[in-house]
Amino acid sequence: MDKISNYEDDDSARHNVERFVLDKLFTQDSIGGEGHSVNISELMESLDSNMSPLFDQTIEDLIAQGLIQSSDGENYEITYEGVKEVEHRKKDQIPL
Repeated sequence: MDKISNYEDDDSARHNVERFVLDKLFTQDSIGGEGHSVNISELMESLDSNMSPLFDQTIEDLIAQGLIQSSDGENYEITYEGVKEVEHRKKDQIPL
């Protein structure tokens, strides 16, 4: 039973990190324009320390889904698909 609740907590925390990253990159894209990136250290500094272990996996998942990209592994930006996904989730009020 403990493994299930840990998994649920992990899943919830991962969704929180995903929502944070997408929202941060979406906001930065809206302010800075297309192609404006955010440094990974800036993203990590803004996270609660207990969410940091999930950060790397979340970044990898978002890249695999085509929602974010990085040309150098340090600076990330939201993709067109990522923008559409954030807008869709906000419109339909689906939690990220």
